[in-house]
Amino acid sequence: MTVSFYCHKMLLIFSFVLFYSIQVRSTSVLSCNFEDGTMCEMQNSLWFDPERPVHNFTLTTGENVPDKSLAPMTDHTYNTSSGHFAYWHQPLGSPHTDRDGCLSIPIFELHEHLCFNFAYYIKSMNSIRNGTVLTVSIKGCYSSTLWVIRTDDTLGWKTDRIQLLDLTCNVTIWFNIMADIKNSVSVALDDITIDTCPRYTTTTISGYSPSLAINIYLLIIILIIIL
Repeated sequence: MTVSFYCHKMLLIFSFVLFYSIQVRSTSVLSCNFEDGTMCEMQNSLWFDPERPVHNFTLTTGENVPDKSLAPMTDHTYNTSSGHFAYWHQPLGSPHTDRDGCLSIPIFELHEHLCFNFAYYIKSMNSIRNGTVLTVSIKGCYSSTLWVIRTDDTLGWKTDRIQLLDLTCNVTIWFNIMADIKNSVSVALDDITIDTCPRYTTTTISGYSPSLAINIYLLIIILIIIL
């Protein structure tokens, strides 16, 4: 085997593997930090449900929030007063239902190894009752409550990650707020993403899973044999 033939064969292998890895690289289902000035097609209700929340989430910044004593002064993404986030506020004495606030993301298709990531903020005027309940639920081919927190004050921005079931079907994920009517409450959301869970990715090419890396190595061996 000549050097030129060997180099040509290795170039073909490298090109094929590179093309293959680019094709299978995963892309996020949703990535929303609200910095484009929109709500990322999220809506203030549950999809296909006529019940509306008492108060809506709106897009705002720390500079423009209506109640600066309760709202975050900065966003989570950039930690600046000009950064955007989704903001919900209940004034003292407001009407109360089991859906005081509701924000649902666009319907999407589940597939394996997906995680739902988000940043959240809660602060109440009276922090003595743990009267604000924020839940994350999923609805579609199956329905379930994925995550719950009950608190009066998160003491700033917090983050969490939820691994979703490895199903293939259409669903929506939604935030629901139930707040104490004897309290004035602010809730904020930011950096909402649905993407491949970190445990299934590598630091080299985003979207790789361990099984994908093994498949590529086997592919290289096969190409070496047949070329």
